[in-house]
Amino acid sequence: MTTVLVIVHVLVALLLIGVVLIQKGQGAEMGVSFGGGGAQTLFGSRGSGSFLGKLTGGLAAMFMLTSLSLAFFSQQQAGSVVERAVADHGTTAAPARQKAAGEAGIDPSKLKDQAPEDALPPAE
Repeated sequence: MTTVLVIVHVLVALLLIGVVLIQKGQGAEMGVSFGGGGAQTLFGSRGSGSFLGKLTGGLAAMFMLTSLSLAFFSQQQAGSVVERAVADHGTTAAPARQKAAGEAGIDPSKLKDQAPEDALPPAE
């Protein structure tokens, strides 16, 4: 399902780029309208949208829909990064630390109470 969506998404993106590039700019007649007495056309109504304008809007809507659906499906497969980090940390790191501390015969809870002799302030 995701593979089909990716293919459709790429095709829609390429079509959208192509349709936008072949359209004529909105202000293409601006220079002619000021000098040629056609100032009414510059500030008048645009009329109905052209075929390319409607096609651009449709492709943009389809692009957004495929983007949202791809984001939704990828989030469903991946799950939460925080949950994975907590699960990984809880299952692998804690036993390794306990094993290492147990082999050395050190109780980590008692380390806080003991201070190294170098850390004591000099006696005066």
